[in-house]
Amino acid sequence: MIILENVSKIYKNGTKALNDFSLEIQDGEFVYIIGETGSGKSTLIKLLNGEEIPTKGRVMVDGTNVGRLRFGKVPLYRRKIGVVFQDYQLLKKKTVYDNIAFALEVINKSKEEVRNRVKEVLEIIDLANEFNSYPTQLSGGQQQRVVIGRAISNNPRILICDEPTGNLDPRHSKEIIELLEKINKSGTTVIVVTHDDVLVNTYKKRTILLDNGSIISDNPEGGYIHV
Repeated sequence: MIILENVSKIYKNGTKALNDFSLEIQDGEFVYIIGETGSGKSTLIKLLNGEEIPTKGRVMVDGTNVGRLRFGKVPLYRRKIGVVFQDYQLLKKKTVYDNIAFALEVINKSKEEVRNRVKEVLEIIDLANEFNSYPTQLSGGQQQRVVIGRAISNNPRILICDEPTGNLDPRHSKEIIELLEKINKSGTTVIVVTHDDVLVNTYKKRTILLDNGSIISDNPEGGYIHV
């Protein structure tokens, strides 16, 4: 479970990113976080990922008080969380297989564990036939699949996706959201930060609208809400 209790975040330059922000996300939920630039979406991701700590309040993820983690414990904590970025950040000189394997190798998984898990992930993301391809040989949608595959390689409890369809056409956006639904059905909590109102209205999930660091709407039925 994710719990934010009366969280405020003020950066050193005086920017107020979140203001007395409270939110609960249950295990296994699929949630959209929407809002204009500057509404607090990126800060929310950084707080959940342990990249930032709250100025005030508590951020609890799966029983861990993230804001009180010692610096050396953050990498271990992040194994619970997969993060998908809009700009892919794939290793261009490594194959699809090696990009996914890398995320497991850095946490010292054995060769057999890496091989078995990468094979599983390639099936999940439907790229088993592209295991030996390089990122530059793939379409944008396929590259995003590899990014998602890498993010779920360690079986994270939570998957956070930052504008996962931002660079994709409607067909590939559909493929990505259907893949995220598939991952969510396996029990992973999925949080999608997006500006894509077509996506939000078509694949309806709980939708949380942020504005100026606060939640102004939380619609459990889904759909883009203009307040």
